[in-house]
Amino acid sequence: MGARIIKAISKSDLAEKIGISATTLRKWLRQCDRAFKRMGVSRNAKMLPPCAVKHICEKFSIDLYEDEL
Repeated sequence: MGARIIKAISKSDLAEKIGISATTLRKWLRQCDRAFKRMGVSRNAKMLPPCAVKHICEKFSIDLYEDEL
């Protein structure tokens, strides 16, 4: 297993990669509002920066590897 590299990704691409609908992802992301606010990530952002992607992966136990992004 190589080193995990987390990159910025659009919300729609993230939903597709983890196999959920965009609607479900939006519901999940509501649970992250406080953390995103601390990170400076807008609720309306189309692209999620690496820090937000890492938070989502940790919170929802999602494994994304470099070759998947």
